[in-house]
Amino acid sequence: MPIRLIQFDQNGKGITLIERSEVVKCISSEISNCNAADLKTRSLHKQWQSENYAILSHTWLQSGEVTYSNWRNHTTPLDTQSPGYDKLAKFCQVSAKRGFRLGWMDTVCINKESSAELDESIRSMFKWYKKAKICIVYLAETTSLDDLNEDKWFTRGWTLQELLAPDFIKFFSKTWTELSDNPDETDKSLDSPLLDRISGAAGLYKNELGVPSRHFHNAPIWRKMQWAANRNVTRGEDAAYSLMGIFNISMPTGYGEGAEHAFLRLVKEIL
Repeated sequence: MPIRLIQFDQNGKGITLIERSEVVKCISSEISNCNAADLKTRSLHKQWQSENYAILSHTWLQSGEVTYSNWRNHTTPLDTQSPGYDKLAKFCQVSAKRGFRLGWMDTVCINKESSAELDESIRSMFKWYKKAKICIVYLAETTSLDDLNEDKWFTRGWTLQELLAPDFIKFFSKTWTELSDNPDETDKSLDSPLLDRISGAAGLYKNELGVPSRHFHNAPIWRKMQWAANRNVTRGEDAAYSLMGIFNISMPTGYGEGAEHAFLRLVKEIL
């Protein structure tokens, strides 16, 4: 479970942050109120609800994102008219329409001022995307299917694992319009007409990406490196850190070590 989640009502309003410890307390409270007969059913149902979250994949704005420090800074009111807040609000609304009450978005859910939290988040990111019930992909530069392959989202380092990890994924345009016709089918389905465009833009074969084949885990090392070769990152070390989940490894992060040193450590862990 992520360190914290976004909580919202059935309309995607009333947005708050809820800590992982608070979710655990809710589960514990539910268990304590159960009798022996219904303990298993009720506790498991509550646990399922707590894990039933939507997750957002997106590219960061140059400025104006709602960060964790913004959210917790009670002395400065949030700019609810900013593009970053609009993105957060739209994500919550889209998720709520699909029946979710919990979501996760890296900008506001990770306290980057805590090195320990940042390290855990980076090392757990692939798992969090994989466990999410749905991944909402927001393509901020896409107006229609015709220009989807030009979107910056397909060139960023971190979005590779965000594409590969989840089973159920839905792509949205810059106006938050769903790009596929079937809302109940993952856009990575081998039957989805969108898969051709997604795989082509991402530089993957359909059988590497598509559900249920999901052959990417069995791809050779050189092929996985090829997927990431032309992707861009803001901080050099992220070129290595963003591949940990794809190679199913975990290693400590250390910004400042440099891209080359981080990559050498990655290779050692892989081999």
